[in-house]
Amino acid sequence: MTIDLETAVANARAQLSTPTELIGRPTGAKARFELFHAPNSICSQKVRAVLAHHEMAYVSNSMSIVAGDTYLPDYVRLRMLACDLEGLPLASLHTGSTAVATGGCDPAVVPTLVDWSAGKVVIDSKRICIYLDDLSDRPLKLRPDDLAQEIDKELDLVDSLPNYQMLVGGTPDSHRYGASPRAGTGVNFAMNKVARCDRYLADFPDDETLQRGYHAKRAKELSAAEQLFSPQAMLAAYERAEAACDLLEQTLARRGAGWLFGSELSMADLFWAIELLRMKNLGADKFWADGLRPHVADYIRRSEEAGAIRSAVLDWPGAIH
Repeated sequence: MTIDLETAVANARAQLSTPTELIGRPTGAKARFELFHAPNSICSQKVRAVLAHHEMAYVSNSMSIVAGDTYLPDYVRLRMLACDLEGLPLASLHTGSTAVATGGCDPAVVPTLVDWSAGKVVIDSKRICIYLDDLSDRPLKLRPDDLAQEIDKELDLVDSLPNYQMLVGGTPDSHRYGASPRAGTGVNFAMNKVARCDRYLADFPDDETLQRGYHAKRAKELSAAEQLFSPQAMLAAYERAEAACDLLEQTLARRGAGWLFGSELSMADLFWAIELLRMKNLGADKFWADGLRPHVADYIRRSEEAGAIRSAVLDWPGAIH
């Protein structure tokens, strides 16, 4: 652990209006992990679910996406530290996916995990979840070695789904797909992010790190406003999400088990459950309603009873709205 990391985390923490909170019971004098996250962030929910499943204690730094907390300069500096140390290119084009593997490193999103024992920052929800699972001393892993490749295929599929577009874009056919509560706000939502970047670029003209971070983020959100929310793009997004649900239906029917990989919950189940709950919250449960995809409907009902899902999403204040 370096003083640079301590300072970076302390500065990022100090800029938030919400106090830190200890979640769980640490085994030592203090919690090993510290998490910067947002209640309604689908990527944050995945990480909270893994932490809950493994009963890992952590210091919680709750952030507001609407208020622009993820754009605060000291938080962006913390993210940039991780992007640069891992040699990850900055994301400057919005693909609609949240995955670092396909989009690059975003300096203004959540979640961000700090492992104080290792003295490092871990970013990207999939990377964080696998990192935590590998560290768990519980006998049953969420991503056991013999199933890792198959589970990773499911994680990548879920990570590629267009939940950003579905959250704020216009529903292409409300009768067929339901109507998102925020439908049609996509362009304005993205352009508000562009404006935030412009303000910080003007405020920190001589800060090379922030200039790189905000320029990349600005380009990414501008591309989102220009490309992701047209009627054609939204129709393609919903069709892609429905095709994924159809594939899940076939997989569940073929395997005939309680979960995707047998009787035990896996990381793939956590990722899928959180994605499906987001769809349900947006009104896109028409993908499986009225007997259309009965195995998916049963899978969601079962997922809603899982302790990690309840703790990280359903019972977490502000996660579902």
